[in-house]
Amino acid sequence: MAMENEFLEQDNHEAVNRVIGLLLSQDDEQTVAASEYDGLTDEDIAQIIESVPLALRLQVWHILPETRFWNVLYALQTDTAKHLIESLDANERLQLQNQADSADLILFADIMPKGMVDAILLDQEDDEVEELQQALSYDDTQVGRHLNSAILRVRPTVSLNSVAARIAKKEDVKAVFVVDESGALLGTIPLHLVFQLHNDTPSQEVMLPCMECDHLEELTGIISRLDPEDHQAWLAVRREGKIVGAIPVSVLLWEAQERILQASIQDTPATEEDLFTPVRDAAKLRAVWLCINLLTAFLASFVIGYFEVALQQVVALAILMPVVASMGGIAGSQTLAVALRGLALNHITADNIKLLLQKEMYIAAINSALLGTIIALVVFYWFDSFALGFIIFISIFINGLAAASSGTVIPFLLKKANIDPAISGSVILTTVTDVVGFVVFLGLGSLLLLSGS
Repeated sequence: MAMENEFLEQDNHEAVNRVIGLLLSQDDEQTVAASEYDGLTDEDIAQIIESVPLALRLQVWHILPETRFWNVLYALQTDTAKHLIESLDANERLQLQNQADSADLILFADIMPKGMVDAILLDQEDDEVEELQQALSYDDTQVGRHLNSAILRVRPTVSLNSVAARIAKKEDVKAVFVVDESGALLGTIPLHLVFQLHNDTPSQEVMLPCMECDHLEELTGIISRLDPEDHQAWLAVRREGKIVGAIPVSVLLWEAQERILQASIQDTPATEEDLFTPVRDAAKLRAVWLCINLLTAFLASFVIGYFEVALQQVVALAILMPVVASMGGIAGSQTLAVALRGLALNHITADNIKLLLQKEMYIAAINSALLGTIIALVVFYWFDSFALGFIIFISIFINGLAAASSGTVIPFLLKKANIDPAISGSVILTTVTDVVGFVVFLGLGSLLLLSGS
């Protein structure tokens, strides 16, 4: 059986890569046949969507049957799912919301347009709407967002027969909790045990220890307290000292898996950007951190500026060198992080590497031109030299392009050569950006400043 599963995984991997190749190589008038997707799991479809640009993502989406919409969205990265939903037209969003249930609303409310959230709420039963609205008042990282109130609270002296009778009257009970007179938790009784014994035994004699958490607690805080040997399906949720509901352990395990995945990709916090996030959104996201880095780079330049008298004629070049190196390094690191993430998730292939490189070059051109202009104006005001402002603008722009191209291609080539890109990629990248930045900056400085003096 294990060998059979291994072959199935290998076949699916080859099928996924074949579909990605077909999507990226097709003509504008052609589409990939629906039969190519036969046998692919929801996770396979998600991998294909995350490995192609937006137009092709929508093409894949249009082939999917409506019944698979939400399953595929669950398998996507959050940022990818958000961009995909935002890209759907009115009719496509209507199809999606018609397939949604309360669980989908709870998990995706933060990334769906408000109109969709309101429409899905209206489709729910009246007695569920208030409960859903209360859940949506919490952040998606808090226990209260995932709280399920379909529980049964019993006193310790109540017999299992009575518990079974109450479960039969109350629909869809998820968990049974034993509480004292004040409502504090004493333990839990697994549902299968209630019906298996079904006798006059008091609840307190068969109850098991149960973990509880506060409705405002963060999911990540509970994960560290989970006992791996405890097979509970639900944890009790406390509000104002009383048990008001339960949270499925599956939600916590999913959150834990997400954390493990992020840690396996890189040691630093993972970017929320995926391979083909729209250029405008990606440029905006990275520009924030580039600006923060710019402040630290100028701080280093001001420190070097204290040596102006000693450095004499080359003082301006020496002061501004850290700006060029730092801007190239941080831009390259951003690109490298996205590429490493794509490699770890098997989203980068020989078929889509050119498209990814093109996208990264566009982002680098936008940010380098914008920040290069700002830096050039500051330098012109600081040193009263148009030539020096022009030199640093060209240096920032060229080094930004070098950083984008090397940050994309280097980890891909290292992976092909069976060298760990997470360990060696940053070393090679820094070397490239430093060499290119200093050669352009100091070379232009020598030509335009020193030769004219």
